Amino acid sequence: MVLYKLHVSGNWSDRVDLTFFSDGYTRHEKDTFLKDAKRLTKDIVSPGGAMAHVAHLLNVYGVFVPSNQSGIGSHDTPLNGSAFGLYRPGPELRGVYVNHPKRARAACRYWRERGAMGQVGGCDQPILLVGNDPLYGGLGGEFTIITASKLNGPLVLRHELGHSLIEVGEEYEGGYVYSGVNSDKVDHLSKLKWRDMLSEPDKLKIENITVPLQAYPWHDLSASPYSINFNASSTPLHIYPTALLRMSMSSIPHPHHVDVRLNGELLDLDSAFSGGKWKGSKDRRWVEVPLPDGLARRRGEVSVELTKAGKKEPAGQGGKMITSVEIIEYGPSDRCNLTEGFIGAFPTYAMDGGMTLRPTNEACLMRKVNHPSFCPVCAKGLEAALHRRIQRKLKDVL
Repeated sequence: MVLYKLHVSGNWSDRVDLTFFSDGYTRHEKDTFLKDAKRLTKDIVSPGGAMAHVAHLLNVYGVFVPSNQSGIGSHDTPLNGSAFGLYRPGPELRGVYVNHPKRARAACRYWRERGAMGQVGGCDQPILLVGNDPLYGGLGGEFTIITASKLNGPLVLRHELGHSLIEVGEEYEGGYVYSGVNSDKVDHLSKLKWRDMLSEPDKLKIENITVPLQAYPWHDLSASPYSINFNASSTPLHIYPTALLRMSMSSIPHPHHVDVRLNGELLDLDSAFSGGKWKGSKDRRWVEVPLPDGLARRRGEVSVELTKAGKKEPAGQGGKMITSVEIIEYGPSDRCNLTEGFIGAFPTYAMDGGMTLRPTNEACLMRKVNHPSFCPVCAKGLEAALHRRIQRKLKDVL
């Protein structure tokens, strides 16, 4: 194992050490790993990065551990001779798991103990395992696992570090774990965890937002079209004037490769497909279609199918997938404040139908993985969490 300094702001004892460990990089790909690790480090700690406000509390290192083969495994099978055995459960661009957790713990412990002895290096939780794979994937928990995807690697890194460092649950719909500084119970409205940061504490209410459709189909569109029905919340007596359709897809490089219809009406995806570096990518992507007139009828349907061009296009890894689909309805301005930067009490709906509260609408990468920054509540929680970790280190040293 060879350690490289990526961002060092202070001594081991008063910093939280984040360490990238390589997996799926051969001996000849050491420079590739360092380039990937430097790019990911820059994304989080450089000015304007998601963790720029706590960069002075962080040290970041890269540790190169060679693997016998390039890449990561799939179908529950890691590649032979890989450093930590990263693999995908199936072919889909989804979670990435570690097959050798004891090896990963030992590697982190080795560098943590060197740091404690005053030598160069360190490794606090989480461990950042970078899989040499160009497409979306990752996982949070004991190990923060990401891939080297140029498009999605930084997005997954920020989000999973939020889980690992701040110790918070989800903010998006359809999850199971809603906890931490960015989540509270409905009956705690008068004593929210973020009550000292509310934009309008004297006008506090639960913002009127509903989610009539939320699903993770992971459906291969090459096999068949996909459709799903839903019941809109808007009624003549209780109108939701605007709405949003949010989807994620993989191996769909261009908007003209897929037809998305709402109640039979073809939606224009040109502006919803990100341009620039995302143009033509078969990586997993997020697509949002504003519905400024809301939902026209109570009973609705979303349908997705490949066009002729989409069918002819060779499939990327995991197939031509519609991976998630969601519709959000928003009440009028007197019932729902969507002002950017507004901190209040926004509802979040769990997979089991339960509801919790979050501080902001969409302005947090813990809710919207492609958002570039934490909301003020999570940003404050991150700084507090890092100080607690440093205090524990100091206590252990003394």
